[in-house]
Amino acid sequence: MSNMSNNLKYSVVYAAAIVLLAALGVFAQTARTEAVKVGDTAPDFTLSDNFGKQITLSKAVKDAPVVLVFYRGSWCPFCARQLADLRELLKDGGKTRLYAVSIDAAETSNNLIKKIEKDGKGKINYSFLSDTSAKTIDAYGLRDPRYKDEKFDGIPYPTVYVVGSDRKIVWAKLEKDYKNRPTNAEIRAEIDKLKVK
Repeated sequence: MSNMSNNLKYSVVYAAAIVLLAALGVFAQTARTEAVKVGDTAPDFTLSDNFGKQITLSKAVKDAPVVLVFYRGSWCPFCARQLADLRELLKDGGKTRLYAVSIDAAETSNNLIKKIEKDGKGKINYSFLSDTSAKTIDAYGLRDPRYKDEKFDGIPYPTVYVVGSDRKIVWAKLEKDYKNRPTNAEIRAEIDKLKVK
């Protein structure tokens, strides 16, 4: 009986330790204070795109490099201009994938897409991902603290990552001044170094 009692105690302690370690792991991910940088492994995520499809980074990079564009939101005119310009980044028939990530819900993203496409310069040729709880933004260390506890709490610094097939970040550009964004030429030069289209 005492052996069974001891085994039960050890099982309870073991289970509690596993739960504690898992909680610490989650805390470490969400409490990231520095942005992910070149050479780091891009934190994996699964987010819904603007069509409701689940996108997992580790699966997406297996076929091609991925460009991740973290933007402030549909309300930001500098973001809208950047997102409109990004239509020209991807080459026709190319393998590179581009995902624009924000705390916007899919409906908000789709409204932004319609607004952009009214300029007559073509359709948006990439996906918008909804990170409404900012978990992915936090995992990348991009949350802009200037908006803490305000309407736009959770928005990221405008940031672009080029992620290779091994999920390593090969190029990064984080802008604390939201008016500044990297050019398509800068991003394209990094993609071209990976010898893909």
